[in-house]
Amino acid sequence: MPANRSDLVSDLRCFNRFYTGLIGLLDETLTHSAYTLTEARVLFEFARRSSHIATTPGKAGFLARAFQIDFGPAASDIARELQLDPAYITRILRKFSAAGLIETRAGPGSLHRRVLSLSTRGEVALAALQAAADRDLARLTADLGDEEAAELSGMLTRVRHLLGGAPASERNEIA
Repeated sequence: MPANRSDLVSDLRCFNRFYTGLIGLLDETLTHSAYTLTEARVLFEFARRSSHIATTPGKAGFLARAFQIDFGPAASDIARELQLDPAYITRILRKFSAAGLIETRAGPGSLHRRVLSLSTRGEVALAALQAAADRDLARLTADLGDEEAAELSGMLTRVRHLLGGAPASERNEIA
């Protein structure tokens, strides 16, 4: 137990340096893919909520209206969740759109309403990212016995709880 808060801060910073190096977060891309960590997380968040992301023409700029695409609502929701600038998220979503990872389609019940969703290419990219991350984490924990794995899992849950809970995207994973 640290004697004071500055020792706790030092311990947290030390752990952060250890963990980011251990899992390769300082690499330019995640799991040797074409995506940065932020882009991969945005892709995950977009996929998780894509059935709820709809756009309405008229609230966007000329080009967005012409193509009936407005990334604003999706960008705002994801930016709020990840605590990032909505303009940055919008740029990432535009990059995904240009790469064919997301698409628009007619929304249910309205010809003027467009729904943003992952394309088949986007689903494949996300599945590959998730599989690579799962492999990396399985490899990282492969030498842990069952008891140690359960202990680590409990500690991770406890840390999330102590530091204010998990983001909404992880709440279902905490049992």
